[in-house]
Amino acid sequence: MTSNLKKSLFVSLVALGFVAAAGTATAQSANAKSYARVTSNHKMTSTPTSRNVNFTGSNALYTKAGTLRGAKKVASTTTVKKIANSKSSQNNVRAYRVATTNRGSVYYKVVTYDGAYRGWIYGGKVQSVFGGGITAFDTFKNQNLSSLTDTQQKATYKIASPGTANDGKTVTYKQPAWTQYKVGRAITDSSPYANSTFKIDQVGTRTREGDQWVHITDTTNANSPANGWILYSGLKQTEAPVADNAIQINLVDPKDNSKVIKSITVTRDGAKKGTNFGYSDNGNWTISMSDRASILNQIRDALNGTSYTLDTLTTAQIAQIAQTNFGSSVNISVNAVTNIADNALRINFRKPDGTSLKTIDFVKGGATKGTTVGSAVSGSTNWTLSDGDKATIQSQITTALANSGYQLSGGNTLSTSQIDTIARG
Repeated sequence: MTSNLKKSLFVSLVALGFVAAAGTATAQSANAKSYARVTSNHKMTSTPTSRNVNFTGSNALYTKAGTLRGAKKVASTTTVKKIANSKSSQNNVRAYRVATTNRGSVYYKVVTYDGAYRGWIYGGKVQSVFGGGITAFDTFKNQNLSSLTDTQQKATYKIASPGTANDGKTVTYKQPAWTQYKVGRAITDSSPYANSTFKIDQVGTRTREGDQWVHITDTTNANSPANGWILYSGLKQTEAPVADNAIQINLVDPKDNSKVIKSITVTRDGAKKGTNFGYSDNGNWTISMSDRASILNQIRDALNGTSYTLDTLTTAQIAQIAQTNFGSSVNISVNAVTNIADNALRINFRKPDGTSLKTIDFVKGGATKGTTVGSAVSGSTNWTLSDGDKATIQSQITTALANSGYQLSGGNTLSTSQIDTIARG
């Protein structure tokens, strides 16, 4: 009994071992047949710009179609996600070959513009539409020239720092840098064009960086080798001659002194070129109150409709203007407008000389943009505020003017005419 049992167990084990071995052989045979094979592989012939793509992050990059035998990973999904979200145009991607497998899957061979990554990636099931691991991508967004201010469109420019640096703002490019694969500089040295003047005829922004590029053309040579794309920040405006009896005040962006928003001209009868617009008062340069008011009014009119404002001239700006010679110009920084909430009204307080003192924003819960703060008084031409709104605004005003040395005209309480003005806001 014992002997037979042992034999039985032994035979069973051998049988199981055979089955296991047979099973392994079958699995290996199945795996060998599971690899895909390529049925077509050719160079893409569509326009280069239509083959700019970006990674979606859903598929990795391989040395060959990922389902082919021997395919090795070039970049993981984590890496391609980082490339997809990069803020550098050097990480733009170009597709240049397409292959199809016997399973109907489409793979594209792609390369990053800086050449750091090159390989095959799954692209969906249809050759005419990018899918799977890549998607169509605009590396540069063209804009209408109207996106520039009227002054910027009409101005002429010089390259601010001529030289050889490949930094986007020293030389010009055939296309904005790194927005088209292997399309580089128009010139490698802008020094010979230091005195050339240019006009802007195209504008746009790079998608990844969001920086502004402009295409410039030489004003005296339409075929100049220097014609091309450059960062707007790499240019400086040339100035039109200013009349001998006038000064030009350029209103510039507070963060970029080369960005002129608008310009105004102030003329004085009988003035002589080279003399100062203002005068020195005990060592302090200043201008008359009438000039101050007139210049502020011109500035406000010029900035109307822009996203900039200037409610008052600082002592330093007044001194700048005062020392400006007739026949020349001066740059004055203006302020970027802080957006007003849809349910708010901005109330500006002005000094008797017309300059700005303070502002407050009255916010009303539930209010919608474009509706009036108050309402018309029945049977009257006046407008009024609700008691609650009036109390809130009065409290804000009291707080704003505390320790300022100023009060509302007529006293500390809102007058009927002031209430009427606010109510119509």
